[in-house]
Amino acid sequence: MAEATHRTPYEIVTAVEPVRTASKFALIAVTRGIEREALLDPPATVAATFQDVRYLTRQTRASYEALGARGVAVTLHARSLQSWLAPGVQGIALDEDDPLVDQWTLVVPALEHPVVFVATDGVSGGADGAQPFTWATSRDPEIVRECARVLDVRGTGATA
Repeated sequence: MAEATHRTPYEIVTAVEPVRTASKFALIAVTRGIEREALLDPPATVAATFQDVRYLTRQTRASYEALGARGVAVTLHARSLQSWLAPGVQGIALDEDDPLVDQWTLVVPALEHPVVFVATDGVSGGADGAQPFTWATSRDPEIVRECARVLDVRGTGATA
């Protein structure tokens, strides 16, 4: 396997993009914007990680179900996630020792507007929602494709 498959999307992006800190609330707004962008111009595939199934909220699930209904191959990764979520939406259960259980990732390898968002709550302090996360994004097509390939190795079955 290529060396890139041993790094997580967070490691790939933060190696080349500035790392910032923000609350979970602020980052939900960032990811909702990326999801809306994908709904307006659906890519072939989308992949996301949610650390744990409890973070896959009803609103978030609805966004990915809408993408799946538009023909987008959606793969979601989380601890305790079932394999079938909706038409076009596949779930991948993460093992407890998988490094992705500590990361929040959204990869949209679109031709026109590729983007990857990565975050981790490795910063201590704050109540849920106000808890600080370190995060970064990239719109570099090569970085986005590399992140998509990493998640494909974990079972998406679709590469950009």
